[in-house]
Amino acid sequence: MRKALTVLVMLAVAAFASDPRLIVLGGDARLMLDDYLEMWAYPGVIGDYEFVTGSSESTESVSDGWFGMTKNFGETTFGLTINHNDYMHEFIFSPGGWGAILSIDYNKGTNEEQNYQKETAIGLAWGTEIALFGDYTDLALGVGYGKTSIDIEEINPYEGDLTAGASVRGHQDAFLNLFPIISVGLNQSSNGDDENDYSISTISFDLGAGHNHMIAPKTQFVAGAFVGVSSLSYGGDYEDMDSQMTITIPRLTGGVEQSIGKWFILRAGATSNTQYWSMGDSNEFSTSFNTNFGVGLKWDNFILDATIGEDFLHDGPYMVGGVGNGFLGQVAATYNF
Repeated sequence: MRKALTVLVMLAVAAFASDPRLIVLGGDARLMLDDYLEMWAYPGVIGDYEFVTGSSESTESVSDGWFGMTKNFGETTFGLTINHNDYMHEFIFSPGGWGAILSIDYNKGTNEEQNYQKETAIGLAWGTEIALFGDYTDLALGVGYGKTSIDIEEINPYEGDLTAGASVRGHQDAFLNLFPIISVGLNQSSNGDDENDYSISTISFDLGAGHNHMIAPKTQFVAGAFVGVSSLSYGGDYEDMDSQMTITIPRLTGGVEQSIGKWFILRAGATSNTQYWSMGDSNEFSTSFNTNFGVGLKWDNFILDATIGEDFLHDGPYMVGGVGNGFLGQVAATYNF
């Protein structure tokens, strides 16, 4: 269930990257500072930001982009998003001291055979600041539930997900100024139809540290290192299937942001993920690597952020005919109050 899983992703991985700057700088909102995107990892910081933004999506995404804004009224912050993280709406609220994001979605439709599919989802993330690690610690908690059902005669498949997650992020006066970053998540999925019924349980945990500093007057460096483990087991009609385990050793992210003059920003970043996977007698050891590049244009409180298209970097633009390799991939326009 893609909607309910968003809460787990938000708190256990926080790599849902729906903004060009976040994508280029590693895709993990837990490593962001002085950027409104961190509120989706730690809602306790909602009151620190006032903005209005709109973002397109990449060509690979099924979404059409999203829009959102927050505004302070005295000590209280209200906000709303449309189509963010594939939710219909997110309602953002902070009275000061803590913050919460309520996410809802509902879809229902029929096809040519008059079969209908209904999908509902709701998620709640809450955060605050506590005294635990270092100078202070961000705490986030989240729960989510989603269900999809399809009315097909004599089959009637369904899928349901219940998720929960928690994360803490310590702030230190040191090179690793974000330490420790600890996230745990639980997902219980039930699937089946009129003939079969099975469940999948996933437990995940990761531990890491981050660095987010200005290393020169116009140069910001963001990096993180994480190790983790997740375990997946089956129940119901699939209870005889072997459980799966994935160990991350490690996942590394890094990105640099360089301001050039008063209005132009150049970004570059990379991620590396090394994992060991096992299921019964089968196992696999693999490493993946990815790079991203982006730009930003800034005028006072307005900023236009964009990723540079991968095809443009690899193949260059078409001069005549062909499928155009656009210079910019995903684009976001933001005004900070």
